Amino acid sequence: MKRSLAAALFVLVAACGAEDTSGPATTAGPAVTTTTSTTTLPGATQQELLAEARLVWKANRPDSYEVTYSLACECDGGPWFARVDGTEIVASGRIGPEVGGEAPYPSIDAIFDEIEATIAQDEFPVDVEYDQDFGYPRSYIFNEPELPVDGGFILTVTAFEANPSPGDPAARQAFEEALARWEDAGLADYDYTFTRGCFCPEEWIGPYQVAVRVGEIVRASFKGIDLFDVEMLEIGRYDEIIKTVPALFDEVERALREADSFTAEYHPRLGYPANVYIDWIANAADEEVSYSIEGLREPIEDLKNCSTTGLDIVLEPQPELPEPVAETRRAIFEAAMDCDVAVLAAMTNGPDGFSSSFESSDPPLVQWYDAERSGDGVLLRMVQHLNLDYIALAGDESQYTWPSAFPLLKSADGTGLSSEEYAKLLSIYPIEDLDEMFVLYDSYAGYRIGISGSGQWLYALQPPASG
Repeated sequence: MKRSLAAALFVLVAACGAEDTSGPATTAGPAVTTTTSTTTLPGATQQELLAEARLVWKANRPDSYEVTYSLACECDGGPWFARVDGTEIVASGRIGPEVGGEAPYPSIDAIFDEIEATIAQDEFPVDVEYDQDFGYPRSYIFNEPELPVDGGFILTVTAFEANPSPGDPAARQAFEEALARWEDAGLADYDYTFTRGCFCPEEWIGPYQVAVRVGEIVRASFKGIDLFDVEMLEIGRYDEIIKTVPALFDEVERALREADSFTAEYHPRLGYPANVYIDWIANAADEEVSYSIEGLREPIEDLKNCSTTGLDIVLEPQPELPEPVAETRRAIFEAAMDCDVAVLAAMTNGPDGFSSSFESSDPPLVQWYDAERSGDGVLLRMVQHLNLDYIALAGDESQYTWPSAFPLLKSADGTGLSSEEYAKLLSIYPIEDLDEMFVLYDSYAGYRIGISGSGQWLYALQPPASG
């Protein structure tokens, strides 16, 4: 490279800025060498510095490069990236989980153009620091000291990589093979559970129960509530919160280009990204994000009728319950009354797992759907038992169990329960059924539902088969 141009630029910058204070510090990325900053200088001098820098850039510009920068202004500060190959802008956009459109400056030349236009206006104090090796603007400031309000502006290049690597070839191959499996599957209609991992409220995390039809999200719910009705969220489309499988493939492909590191696990048969973790910026806090897709399947026909259809049952108040527990109890009750097994299944995807049967290995959705289709009123049992008395069980985390007969009932005649609790239990279980439980198991062995103190649905356990 033509170092004489870089040396001339360095001398000019140092001489002009000798009596001034330093500009903002920047973080050096690959192939970056820090130079002395400029400060507020006359427009003619700034024009000379700019012209010298553009000559250095023209002489030493790599064949391809990737630049990352952030903005401090009354605007979206990014961080933003741009990848350029020759004269072609290969890609540009916002880095991190909040994906934006094209970067405001999609190349180094665009940054140069912005500086030139600002200097030409001769309206603002302008400070620019140029890189010694390549000549590109490492930091660009105007309207000091009022910035970043009142039209003030700082652009800081945080990383510059000459001739960047195309990424891990093995990760790229795994991605392309998985995408081919997904495209071969040809699924345009599918249901799944989607979860995001991030430093954000649980309404942004999920899990969400999602239905996709003809490639578009037509239904998405959180804890049994449609996302449009979740109070914490203000959305215009489901895809502002949820990613379809193609959208998640797009995110993985973007991570291949832009992320500092990432991992992806793909479904062995259908190819969709089952678990993805992305660290967009090394040594940055709280910008990591993960995504998971679980239980993806072709749609199961909605239940038109079920064991709760047409019944006039209301949820009995239990005001002593903690709010997270009460909210989950209400969501289970309402979904069961609506015959919505998909929403119920979505609520079982908590971090501590879920138990739904003593015997079956089928997922809850399949169990409950098959039970209702066969005439076994599992949804009716849910709403009935949630209206029985509960008991709070102590442990590492408090747990709330319906009915209180587990574990309080000591005999079929009601020993261990209050007369009111026992009467409610007899409305579901005839005395003959309770007698059989104590003959076989010496305890209450009926249906029971458990919710953790934090509101996670832990189990909805079927009675074991007798005999």
